[in-house]
Amino acid sequence: MSASSLMSLLAKSTSSPEDLLNNDIIKHFTKIEDEEGNSKFVICHDGVIYPPIPSLLECLPRISTFKKKSDDVFICAYPYSGTHWMWEVTSMILRRKAERIGGVKEEMMLEVIPQPQLENIESPRVLNTHILPSVLPSDVISEGKIILMMRNPKDVAVSAYRQLTGSIYNTYEGSFSNFFNLFIKGQVFYGDYFKYHLSWLKAIQDKPNVLIVSYEEASQDLENVVSKIAKFLQVELEPDLCKDIADLCTFKKMKAEKKSENIGPLPTVLWKPNVSFYRTGKVATWKNWLTVSQSERLDERLDKELEDYANLIQFNI
Repeated sequence: MSASSLMSLLAKSTSSPEDLLNNDIIKHFTKIEDEEGNSKFVICHDGVIYPPIPSLLECLPRISTFKKKSDDVFICAYPYSGTHWMWEVTSMILRRKAERIGGVKEEMMLEVIPQPQLENIESPRVLNTHILPSVLPSDVISEGKIILMMRNPKDVAVSAYRQLTGSIYNTYEGSFSNFFNLFIKGQVFYGDYFKYHLSWLKAIQDKPNVLIVSYEEASQDLENVVSKIAKFLQVELEPDLCKDIADLCTFKKMKAEKKSENIGPLPTVLWKPNVSFYRTGKVATWKNWLTVSQSERLDERLDKELEDYANLIQFNI
């Protein structure tokens, strides 16, 4: 079955989880189980685990042929690191308007949207992706304007679990402890957190076309982040407009005003009641979830595997 046929199935199968997870679709996915047998469906492509979104099967093999435009901006991040948030902020900066953006970032996601649709997006495009730098065309890394979002892995693990179990299409019923063991082994969407960031930090080292922004930094002083991104993109904004954009993009307003259930290529209704992409927006909620041992395991991985790039990491764990 072709990817386009899978997309047709997906479009027809949004009335219920049972319809979506029918045999015609599931046979193209891989099942991953935790140590207690709780399972989830994934797509495996070139050794990397991806979420079970049928359009990925069509788009991933073609990303290497993507044609960058000179004014493109790329929001690159590991999942659950604030991509939706920075996409909204950056879109307002480029439009020089503190106005809510129509549409959603999934409609401009490199691994989800076919290239002909991406080509029809009006410039300047704020594109986004969770993929590794090695998958992107080399001119995107060397010349593209890239905003790399980073977030504390402890909060990422919690957010990943909450969103996975908050979807009505989720088949995973394991505890957070079960999920944490999958996370630490890299058996989660887009793979190992630490290997992902090591790949990106190596690829962008000393490149002036890349700006690193941390989730924690944006949470603490969003107005300053707006100003920093505007300067990086060479967009002149008056201080009042920076403030207005920051005010409109507070997490509380984003959650209240964005139609997070309308997410482009994904099913119209994705979340269980009171669940959305915009969960809490708070920093260090991991303290309510992780055990001391789990926290220390992540500390050890970070210290060991990203030690050479400690100067680029803008959060404390």
